[in-house]
Amino acid sequence: MAGEDVPAAAAGRAELTALLEVSQIAELPVPDAGTAARMYAVVTVTVQRAAGRVGSPPADAGDPPQHAVVFLIDHSSSMVNPPARMAAARNAAAAAVHALPDGTRFAVVAGRDRASAVYPVPSQAEPGSGVLAVADDTTRRGAEEALRACHPGGGTAIGSWLAYARKLFARLPGDGAGFVCHALLLTDGRNEPGYETPEELAGHLADCADEFTCDAVGIGDGWATEELLLITGRLHGTAHAVERLDLLTEELRTLTREAADRTLTGLRLRLYGRAGVELTSIGQVYPTRQDLRTVAESPYVRDYATAPWGEETRSYLLSLSVTHDDEPPGSEQMLTEVELARDETARPTVALPPSEAVLVRWSGDHGLYSRMHPTVGHYLHQEELVRVFEEGCAALRTQDPEAARRAFGEAWRLACQVGDEAMKEHLAKLIRPGDEGEAELLDRIRPFDIEAARIRTSRTVWHR
Repeated sequence: MAGEDVPAAAAGRAELTALLEVSQIAELPVPDAGTAARMYAVVTVTVQRAAGRVGSPPADAGDPPQHAVVFLIDHSSSMVNPPARMAAARNAAAAAVHALPDGTRFAVVAGRDRASAVYPVPSQAEPGSGVLAVADDTTRRGAEEALRACHPGGGTAIGSWLAYARKLFARLPGDGAGFVCHALLLTDGRNEPGYETPEELAGHLADCADEFTCDAVGIGDGWATEELLLITGRLHGTAHAVERLDLLTEELRTLTREAADRTLTGLRLRLYGRAGVELTSIGQVYPTRQDLRTVAESPYVRDYATAPWGEETRSYLLSLSVTHDDEPPGSEQMLTEVELARDETARPTVALPPSEAVLVRWSGDHGLYSRMHPTVGHYLHQEELVRVFEEGCAALRTQDPEAARRAFGEAWRLACQVGDEAMKEHLAKLIRPGDEGEAELLDRIRPFDIEAARIRTSRTVWHR
């Protein structure tokens, strides 16, 4: 079982501990003949430093993973309008470089209709480091100077920037083994016809999906929400919209530090199947909404990859469909068993918990259809918030203000219900909220405010 990943005698020497919790109400009413019942459950995983673990790792823990970061900074011609945009991007990128811990391998890349190295150029790369620099005071200053000497121009082909980052990571020592790789992408635009098609971007993302994670930041109002969310969804990152240039430096610095804190790799979410039970959906619902990628599958076991972890909590929403085979009321049935597993070569060491079961207890009380675990309800309401908000956006595009007003009003009600204060701030730029879901559209709604709110819907709030 996964809980044996670190033997019991060595568990006290593990650097990290993983916790696993299943939230559900197991009772379901017996369905009508030929009808399947639906069970929802939330699986919450927490990774934290092992109790009593301070200082250096144990002698048998192996080498800790190293970090490698590629900064992909838009240098297309649109970045000079207004001129302050390019200056802010340079300042923010330089601050992010200075936030790198000593020893981090890094590169700065200019993105246009093709990508090119800003720092280090291949002839400047430190011997043995591939084509990435090693962060110290000298290389950080060198990257800052190179950024300020680089000039924008040309078009936008974001997939080619990601492909360039993949090539850089592939040239790390040991072909990248033992490295946690991350890209930080900053853009003010979107892919342009003639430079890169949607199919070409999708192909680049498929190539990069197993190689590194990527956070994306949009500035100005020319970026495409669908592109940023597609990139960060496939590459297990987060998307951000920054309107005020004076906030950009702190945004990039924070994202760089957060990425550097994620040192645990190779953690998998494993589900065991059962006859008569169908997994209808699974996805991460906290802290971001993301699809999960299957990395191993057999008739009754399925493994899902997770992105590198720091000390953090993530939650996953499961939906299972189960048929009733004449079990009497009060009988209990296991729907799936959930556990955590590790890749054998991953580091650092982590003590994994015992598996947890998702159950159903059959009941003759049909009033149970209205019962739902509070944690499950919280994340289902957030999924509904995204759905009705997108309905409002679609209504605006088709010039149906009444439908938009109703949808945004319902989104406000749901944001209040789940406690999403950030989403309420976004909605307040679109509507004047009233009582009981009533709302009035503002006379003037900026496209940026709509798209920034759509970016926000990719992130969720914790159920407390």
